[in-house]
Amino acid sequence: MIRALRQLVMTWGALVLPLFVSAHNGEFLLAKLTLRTDGECVLRVTVDTEANFNIQDRAQLAKAAENLFQLSAGKETTALRKVAGEPSFSSESKLDPAAPLGHTAEEIAKSYKLEVVEWTWTPEPPKFVLRLPELSPHTVVLWLNDETKPVAKPRWVMMIAEDESPLIVAAPPLPEDLKRRIMVQKVGLTICLLTLVIGVGLHLRKRRHLKRTQA
Repeated sequence: MIRALRQLVMTWGALVLPLFVSAHNGEFLLAKLTLRTDGECVLRVTVDTEANFNIQDRAQLAKAAENLFQLSAGKETTALRKVAGEPSFSSESKLDPAAPLGHTAEEIAKSYKLEVVEWTWTPEPPKFVLRLPELSPHTVVLWLNDETKPVAKPRWVMMIAEDESPLIVAAPPLPEDLKRRIMVQKVGLTICLLTLVIGVGLHLRKRRHLKRTQA
């Protein structure tokens, strides 16, 4: 059954996949890949530990994350963890309402035992594919969230062992001098906001003091 569905969504299945993944389907791993405008990529994998047959807790997710995905760029294929480094882990209780999986209002309102693993990295080169290793026991629904094209329809692909995604193209990384300018601007803005808040606080304090003095 999984093979048959996968054949229908071998390329980004923006229209086809939601017809089949129209319920919670906790046995799937939901992998949301966000392509940021600065060239950074964030891969966020969510598992329902009560519904998934292979991963029932944080420890099992951490073990699976060691070789959950491989990354191929050109002729080189390597484990994602060697490119992106150590991931972060978190727990959640609500489904992502932005995921176009046909969640009902009742499903969105319910609480679940969700565990999340997340990698953040800047791919070099920016063109790559993600693949599942040979003999991977997982069924993954990979969801592409491209912030460089915010009005584009979400794109999906269903993956099982040895499958690879269509080509993923991240935004070119920002030049170092531009990154420094943006950082300086952020620091300057933060200082200005803090100064404004402090100034307003001192002004209000002074007014209260004057009122008490006049009284």
